[in-house]
Amino acid sequence: MIKKAFLLLLPFTIFAQSSFFGYYEGEFDQLKFANQTYNYGYNKLRLDFEARPDDAITIGANINIQKYDDNTSWNLLDFLPTDIWQPIFQPEGYSEEMWITEFPIALLDTFYLDNVYFKAGFKHFDLTIGKQQISLGTGYAWNPTDIFNTKQLLDPTYEQTGVNAVRAEIPLKGRTGLDVILSPSKDWNESVKMLQLKTGLGRFDVQGTIGQYMWKRTYFNPITFMIDEQNNLRTVLGGAVVGELAGAGIWVEGAWNKMENTDDFSEVVIGTDYTFKNSLYIIMEYLRNENGVSSKKNLDINNYLQYFMGETHSLMQDYVFSFISYPLNDFIQIGLLGFGNLNDNSAALNPQISWNLFQDVDLTMMYSHFLGDDNTEFGVQDWGWRIRLRGYF
Repeated sequence: MIKKAFLLLLPFTIFAQSSFFGYYEGEFDQLKFANQTYNYGYNKLRLDFEARPDDAITIGANINIQKYDDNTSWNLLDFLPTDIWQPIFQPEGYSEEMWITEFPIALLDTFYLDNVYFKAGFKHFDLTIGKQQISLGTGYAWNPTDIFNTKQLLDPTYEQTGVNAVRAEIPLKGRTGLDVILSPSKDWNESVKMLQLKTGLGRFDVQGTIGQYMWKRTYFNPITFMIDEQNNLRTVLGGAVVGELAGAGIWVEGAWNKMENTDDFSEVVIGTDYTFKNSLYIIMEYLRNENGVSSKKNLDINNYLQYFMGETHSLMQDYVFSFISYPLNDFIQIGLLGFGNLNDNSAALNPQISWNLFQDVDLTMMYSHFLGDDNTEFGVQDWGWRIRLRGYF
């Protein structure tokens, strides 16, 4: 009888020990291309739940609800340089009646569990099971050792989607620890297997990573005009060093990728940041990605598709990123974000302002100006602006 009563009361006990929090976010964007202007926006609600039925146990989840407004149907061809898509969709020798002028994509409303996990702390390790946040590496805009996520260059710190995985974090001696991650799929080859060893050497933290999984890449089939997918077994050997030197933060993160069916390649990020006495903050990074294309004349539609799908960290090989911020007062911060493709000489400048309107309510406004020829990665766009309001609860 006592056992039955305990089981009946257990859900109420967990609920009583739970906390709920989250945020509302509203955003409006406008993008201008050579012959098209896109207006779009969304309203988003994120609700987080966290319960601690025991000191060693955490149960967490979050629900994301996102409703898009204005223009929710986009033409993918507007985002591609003309010399990439025109030979395929408007080939010479065919009449204009046979030309294709649109490749539509849609922004779909979402309602889903982004993270839902169970975490238990044991004597010698912590174990997390379920859809959870996994963010690897030390880079700010790019992470060669992170095979789970890609970042938006205009907003590198925006929250990332959860990963379905089993993760064991094992503390060893001193500053040394071992991270074991398994993200299961339909068979062992397609599953992500990863080990990461972390330690400390003086003012520096050092990481070593080894992982393997089936890398899925998107391809356009010019015969069927459909999207196909190809698999390639990928083994990642990487590492990172991050620390401080003469008051400046410095980091190096890199990975060598051994491929089963294609050429091996490496990725390296080198970065530094510094905060001056007047609170001016600056960060800079350089990316070298041998998986990218070295010259724009070698680009094709598949390179763009794989980049848009987040299957590669960059379209081409050499990039720079920088961000400068300065607090005008306790409530307003101004900044200038910039990034550039060194291979096709295109770039973007993004002045922005963040304003803490009220307690737990932030307003962000930014303008983007794109530089470069029309047939370059960033030059294909003209300008854009964004307004984002976020209120926490």
